[in-house]
Amino acid sequence: MVTKPVPSQARSRSRREALLRAAIGVLAEGGSKAVTHRAVAARAGVPLASTTYYFKSIDELTEEALRLHVTERVAELEALTAEAAEGGRTVEEIALRFADALVGRSREAMVAQFEVYLEASRVPTLREPVARALLAFEELAARALAALGARRPEEAALAFVAILDGFALHRLARPLDPERDAALLFDAMASLFVAYAMDEDEFEMWRARFRRPLAG
Repeated sequence: MVTKPVPSQARSRSRREALLRAAIGVLAEGGSKAVTHRAVAARAGVPLASTTYYFKSIDELTEEALRLHVTERVAELEALTAEAAEGGRTVEEIALRFADALVGRSREAMVAQFEVYLEASRVPTLREPVARALLAFEELAARALAALGARRPEEAALAFVAILDGFALHRLARPLDPERDAALLFDAMASLFVAYAMDEDEFEMWRARFRRPLAG
């Protein structure tokens, strides 16, 4: 009787990760419909049978790839948050560092992220992992905003993540000069932060001005 050789744990982890990263690459290049067992295996440089060995379905592979992407992105932003907050830097300096880092994000990663978001609108099984991904980004933003003194940081985080995603989506469709892009993103973040940092009385004063009729 021939016994099937069992790959070492390190080799198994490496191959599985290669498949996940390949799935992100295929997703970014061709969209969700391009993510097939054959395409992912070919990009990863592994036998075709490897995809079904590690993942029960393409949906599972896509979900796990998204999870890896989010985990790494959150870790990256957490490190940036910790670094930017050290040494008595100002809120303005922290925001500038964030803007520069976000503008420098790889196109492949951004395309893959939005492809998964769009696919989640059509495939119910992807909605939960996408919701968890957004929640992870929002929780990170809420912690950073709370540390900087924002009111209602959880609420502010929803708006911050939406703004960051909006800028990223526009960056894909209409790339700007990186310096201008970072400056515009910084202005948007700074304005939103000011709205959530000002005290309630001042905030309500400005809200009252918004409710005034426009001059004829």
